Amino acid sequence: MSNEYKKQITERIKERVNNWIEELKGKHPELLITKQWKPRFPAGFKPGHIVIPVVTTSKQGKHLVAEVQFFLDESMDFEPESIELVLKDEPYSEPELPKKVSPIPMDEPLDVLNEIVAGLNSFLTGLNLPTTTQNPVSTSLFPLSNSSKPIKVVSNLSPNATDEISSVGRQMLNSPHLPDWFKTIYSREVREGLLEKLAEGYVHYCRQVGRKVELKDFFDVYTEHLKKQNKLHLFCSYQGKPVVFDANNECTEHYCSKKPYNATCPIANLKFGAAPDK
Repeated sequence: MSNEYKKQITERIKERVNNWIEELKGKHPELLITKQWKPRFPAGFKPGHIVIPVVTTSKQGKHLVAEVQFFLDESMDFEPESIELVLKDEPYSEPELPKKVSPIPMDEPLDVLNEIVAGLNSFLTGLNLPTTTQNPVSTSLFPLSNSSKPIKVVSNLSPNATDEISSVGRQMLNSPHLPDWFKTIYSREVREGLLEKLAEGYVHYCRQVGRKVELKDFFDVYTEHLKKQNKLHLFCSYQGKPVVFDANNECTEHYCSKKPYNATCPIANLKFGAAPDK
């Protein structure tokens, strides 16, 4: 919504708000309510029901004198005549800012990343990939503690396949379908290690099915596998916290100016880390 729309809203409610404050000053002379009011416009607007508090100052702090309410459809067309002014008379409390709850990095501790690679092993096994007991290759990205079991995978790729795996890895990095959950891994070493194993798994899979598989399809299948393993969750970059989507694939956060009306929110992305509280 442009600044011009904000000016139209302010001008339309100006006279009624000033008159209402005069009434409140007579009703509560001890509060010393002023006419230094302003609408608290949000940082951005999305389709849906919009509520804008109108706040002024008083002896006891900020005072809520009205709320501007209107509805925006998908076209975001705004008609100043459609707004409603709801008169209020109560102390104003600043809305609580969402807590910046960062997900638990999957590369701290590092053995957790080994669990992801172990999950990759089970994922490849579920795709009915050929295996051999010759030339076993460890997929452990980092040394494990003594209490952890080493992660192993077997491979039937010849030494000459190294160049092919490296080429596939470069294609994955440059692919527009590279998942966001991969891009948000903090450690460069972890990203490189996981990318190598994904490329190796992709080469295995293509050889098994006897044809080239689209990277998007491979990423989609593996992403679904990680979701079923509870390794990924939806994380809102705007509110800085995990969020939950309902059966209609819509965010269940109630008070969010970025939330679209009856649509999937583009701000929330899958990310490794702690699952949100439901």
